[in-house]
Amino acid sequence: MSTAPKIVYCILMFKNETDLFYSALQSLPQFCYETDADWGMVYDFMEAQCGKLTDAQWEEVEAVYNPYLNDSRY
Repeated sequence: MSTAPKIVYCILMFKNETDLFYSALQSLPQFCYETDADWGMVYDFMEAQCGKLTDAQWEEVEAVYNPYLNDSRY
C-alpha cells in the first residue's frame, strides 16, 4: 500500500489551514474596527475561523491586533 495519497492529503491540509489562517488574519483589522474588539473577541474570532492556533500564530495575531488595542482592561 502506497503512502503517497496520505502525504499529498497532509500537504494539502496544511496548505489549506495556512491559507485559512492568513485569510482570517487579513480580515482581522476590519473585524477589530467594526466591533471595537477586545482580546477575548479577537481570540474567539480567530479560533472560530481557524481552530486551535500555535503560539507563533498568536504572535502574528497580536501584531495585527495591537494598533486596535482600545480596551483598558487588558
